[in-house]
Amino acid sequence: MRLLHGQSGESLISGLYMMFVLAIVLFVAVEVVSYGMSAWKLYSAAGEIMEMMKSQNGLDGVMVQRFRELTALLRLEDLHPRLEGTPKTVQRGDLLELRVEGVYKIHSLKPFGQELSIAMRLRLYGLAHLYQRSI
Repeated sequence: MRLLHGQSGESLISGLYMMFVLAIVLFVAVEVVSYGMSAWKLYSAAGEIMEMMKSQNGLDGVMVQRFRELTALLRLEDLHPRLEGTPKTVQRGDLLELRVEGVYKIHSLKPFGQELSIAMRLRLYGLAHLYQRSI
């Protein structure tokens, strides 16, 4: 009891609170870095699909399956990414658009009863490369 009421006790309690606050800040900082790495990985996978879309003039089922394989390989399944893009019906030089959406859940605040999630939205653009001949 003497530690809680004396001068040395005050510094002990404030030191413990400071360590608690520092731990929370570090947990949130780790989540921010993890969010950035997940976004970078998702952008890389989407960039790969965009390159395939450019060479084949649009998005098809094979590319959607390839995107699912890439996200599984990069361990991004917990983001539940959705892929939408320009269908495979465009001519050379036409604009292609690819949209990827996912949800990143923040796990470090779970002990405090907080369930937070941040939406990830990526949009990539490119031009189709092949000229489609009409017969």
